[in-house]
Amino acid sequence: MTYAKTPGARLRVLTVGVLAFSFWGAPPVATAATSVPVTIAAAVAAKEVKRATANLNLRLRAGTNTKVLLVIPRDTQLAISATSGGWSKTTYRSKTGWVSTAYLKPAEAKKPGLGKSTATLNLRKQATTSSKVLGSIPKGAILELKATQGKWKRVTHRGKTGWVNSGYLKGVANKPGREIYIEGAYTSNRAGLTDRYYTKTAGSGLRSSVNGPMKIGDIPRYSVAYRDLAQERKAGGVAGWYFVRTQGTYGWMKTSALQRNSTAPTVNSKEISRATVHRQVNGKVPASMLVAIPWDREKTLIAAPALADLTHLNASFKKKFGTSLTIDLAYRTRETQDYYWTDLGPLVAARPGTSNHGWGTAIDLPETYDYSFRGKYFKWLKVNSKKYNWVHRSYLEEGSKYAEAWHFEYVGR
Repeated sequence: MTYAKTPGARLRVLTVGVLAFSFWGAPPVATAATSVPVTIAAAVAAKEVKRATANLNLRLRAGTNTKVLLVIPRDTQLAISATSGGWSKTTYRSKTGWVSTAYLKPAEAKKPGLGKSTATLNLRKQATTSSKVLGSIPKGAILELKATQGKWKRVTHRGKTGWVNSGYLKGVANKPGREIYIEGAYTSNRAGLTDRYYTKTAGSGLRSSVNGPMKIGDIPRYSVAYRDLAQERKAGGVAGWYFVRTQGTYGWMKTSALQRNSTAPTVNSKEISRATVHRQVNGKVPASMLVAIPWDREKTLIAAPALADLTHLNASFKKKFGTSLTIDLAYRTRETQDYYWTDLGPLVAARPGTSNHGWGTAIDLPETYDYSFRGKYFKWLKVNSKKYNWVHRSYLEEGSKYAEAWHFEYVGR
């Protein structure tokens, strides 16, 4: 044995056999072949986790002619404490030895478990019902599960870490295309996004997760949808799917169901009346009775007879403020109404089948300050909208338990 000096390390020149591997079962087994000199660097400290890509022989020393201590199964994750040439040092089942580095790959970081709250939960400081409440977690929140203590799970919500009762959590698969929960005050369907699409066909589906439960399955053709790439990346993208915001909510849609432009009609060419529209089944108004609002950047769908008066109202609004009305939502299908009723409850959502949105004769404006009860846009609309057959109902006034500044209904012909 001879030593060759190198900066900071010594090389040992050994004579070993060239490796010829065969597999009995799965483990690679070394057999002797032509001897050639191979240099093996002295072991250096490492703190990596690797995954075995085949059944591996754990050997006593770094070489194919040393004793096999045991066989490590494929896909086992191994903590590597040192490396030496083509060998890595590890411990498995209390045995420490060496495995061939050629059959190791970086291990994927283990993703945390996820849970979805099935009710509003108290986030507590300790894993007990008598512990201090740090905050409240809303129903439907998706939480990372960081530890378990009996029937309690440790989670983080809004920057606070504490414990929740696991009896009110259901598992969520932590994989690409998973379900997402977006918390925060609602402002608009657009939510500041710009990557705009429209649905290609009637009956487009919005799902909670890729190939998961359907949230809304009857979205009309030419409905606007905004891709939310940040949330899509957070969940893990899946080819053929986009995470989008549409119908005032969010979820996953197939890319094949989306297109860049809307060619929906923008005039009431058939002179359909409001009375005719209201004879239709609520939430199932035929596409022939819907039109896109041409001056609205989202081309929102609305009942055809409501368009002319809304356009006149907008012209007056624009003359006053120098900008068009921002229409957030209008026509609402039956499944969309069902979703709102379940998700938001009766104080926010109308009973399915009764909403004027279900005939396309109501609009919602953004939930922003200017459109609020104190805002300049609402104050002007409150006084002027009735001139154009659009009204804000008295039961929606400020102070009512149903108060909504953003909702106006069409009462024209």
